[in-house]
Amino acid sequence: MEFKDYYKVLGVSKDASEKEIKSAYRGLARKYHPDANPGDSRAEERFKEIAEAYEVLGDPEKRKRYDMLGANWDQYSRADAGRSQGAKWRTQPGYKRATFTFGNLSDADFSDFFKQFFADFEFGDYIFGRDLYDQDENYFTGSRPAKQDIEHELEIGLDEALTGSQRPIEIVDHEDGSRRKIVVDIPAGVHDGTRLRIAGEGMGSSGGRGDLYLKVRIRLHHGYQLRGDDLHTEVDVPLTVAVLGGEVKLETPTGDTISVKVPPETQNGQVLRLRGLGMPSTKGKKRGDLLVKVNVVLPRNLSEQERELFQELERLRTGVGQNNADPSGGMKHEI
Repeated sequence: MEFKDYYKVLGVSKDASEKEIKSAYRGLARKYHPDANPGDSRAEERFKEIAEAYEVLGDPEKRKRYDMLGANWDQYSRADAGRSQGAKWRTQPGYKRATFTFGNLSDADFSDFFKQFFADFEFGDYIFGRDLYDQDENYFTGSRPAKQDIEHELEIGLDEALTGSQRPIEIVDHEDGSRRKIVVDIPAGVHDGTRLRIAGEGMGSSGGRGDLYLKVRIRLHHGYQLRGDDLHTEVDVPLTVAVLGGEVKLETPTGDTISVKVPPETQNGQVLRLRGLGMPSTKGKKRGDLLVKVNVVLPRNLSEQERELFQELERLRTGVGQNNADPSGGMKHEI
């Protein structure tokens, strides 16, 4: 089994920042995406290789474990092979071993190297735990507990956090190869970092299963930020509406279109508060607000009549042209 140099795959250095890794991945993914290269099997394989590299380097925990493998990857490979041939196990609190698949992800999209070292949810807990791996005997010792809690991250959209949703999940237990599907209820109002407990869906055997904990990660929505229970966004407002007052349309993260009332003489950068349109509370508290920052848009390509109207407005506002008065208090002098 060949060692995979994921840094080389993405074309980044080993000390690359998360931002550099993400940027490299996005550029390569766009270039080799199957939709951009229809019928090109080599581009498809390259795309899978890029996705696999980012799956590891884009995750701080997986990247840490990958860096720990280094030149010793073959030693860990042999140890894992010995374990799979009937070695015994010793575990500790917090040990987790299960695979989750969301949507249409397929095991076939990853190499044997990835599957051996990263397909398990928390592989590092037994490979790198000093109390778990017997270097001299080259295998794991002990016995597997009857039941065990497991934890995994669950990424959701901002719209799901606002309205709540249900998410189907398939759980694969690598001990016996069994698969089961469950549906997770995501309550409206969950925040980034919220842990959802699904009782009895962890690891286990005939003695019962532990619990499954899903740590929520909210995916950013274009143009919106979530701060506490309040949503923040911006909206473009034509100059005439900002001056005279009126309404503008705004699309929310849930896909709804709402009307935002703009008071007369609204200033550029002014923030309008729409009460009760933010994040709902899971604890029965008051719902957050939607705060909309106004971006006043100046008109372009003025007609002659429009230009004359603005000139007239200028005269009215400054007094220029009336007895040749200078608004600063002196007399206006022609140059």
